[in-house]
Amino acid sequence: MRALAATLRAPVSPVTGRLHLEGWDRLRVIAALDTVFLHFTGDHAFFGWGLPLFLLLSIALGVSKPQAPTTARFLERRVPRILLPWVFWAVTFVGLRALPCWMSGLPLFGWVEPSMLFYGPRIHLWFLPFILGAGLIAHRVHQLVGTSRVAPVVALGLAGGAVLLAPTLSTTEWPYAQWVFSLPAIPLGFVLGRALAFERSLPRLRLMLLTILLGFVGLGLAAWGVDERSGVYAFRHAGGFGLLALATLLPNRADPITKKLTPLMLGVYILHPAVYGWIVKPAMCAVEMNHVRWLRVALAFPATMLVVWLLRKTWLKRFL
Repeated sequence: MRALAATLRAPVSPVTGRLHLEGWDRLRVIAALDTVFLHFTGDHAFFGWGLPLFLLLSIALGVSKPQAPTTARFLERRVPRILLPWVFWAVTFVGLRALPCWMSGLPLFGWVEPSMLFYGPRIHLWFLPFILGAGLIAHRVHQLVGTSRVAPVVALGLAGGAVLLAPTLSTTEWPYAQWVFSLPAIPLGFVLGRALAFERSLPRLRLMLLTILLGFVGLGLAAWGVDERSGVYAFRHAGGFGLLALATLLPNRADPITKKLTPLMLGVYILHPAVYGWIVKPAMCAVEMNHVRWLRVALAFPATMLVVWLLRKTWLKRFL
């Protein structure tokens, strides 16, 4: 009976005043692994649900308090976590890309494109400025609607509209293609965050999220009938939302492994291409194994976690 009661109850964080869901922390690792798998193999490990997972969590947690903080307070928390790491690693990668140019007698910044101002010198860094902007949009809406329970319903409709609209804005140029794809995550993340703010009961939260999931799946099926690309967008966002909803059905118990891995995931997102390019790839090429795509992930993912763990022992922790 005690185990059952623990399953039906979720701890309320004394800092944020909301439920803390251990299953969501575990999904951060899934999101990172899906992204790394795509970058190193060209395929997704989890149907492309990793990016929506990351975006939904980032946006939802920013609006998960019952009352919206001031914008100054919001930025005080987000800038050190998102903007400063982006600036630091963007500058670092600029230097690392300029160095071989200098050594070869080439123009230091001949590789620079104007669009890099919006994402940085490495294309995979696009997600950091995006989630800061997306989080600000959700935060501003949170301030406007206050504690209204109608807002999530409206946001769910907007998410469906974004699924339908996004393909019409589609572009093949990166990172703008990813920005367009990520649009539905803003209203969906808002829905998720407000659901978390409203509920202190884990069973009611489960029911609410599963109901919202069914509604969005219905919107996705309708979108698929309009445009196949809309259906793909809906499938991936509904998949990410669905994993978050289903994770609430699991026992809400912490485990020591997740507690150690979760803080490393931002660093894994940022540094996995560099760790692969500078450490893993040369080693795999030396033994003529770099053509084995799954092995790239099997080696680079834990290697990046190790590098991030070591760097977090230094002053660089503030940027990871």
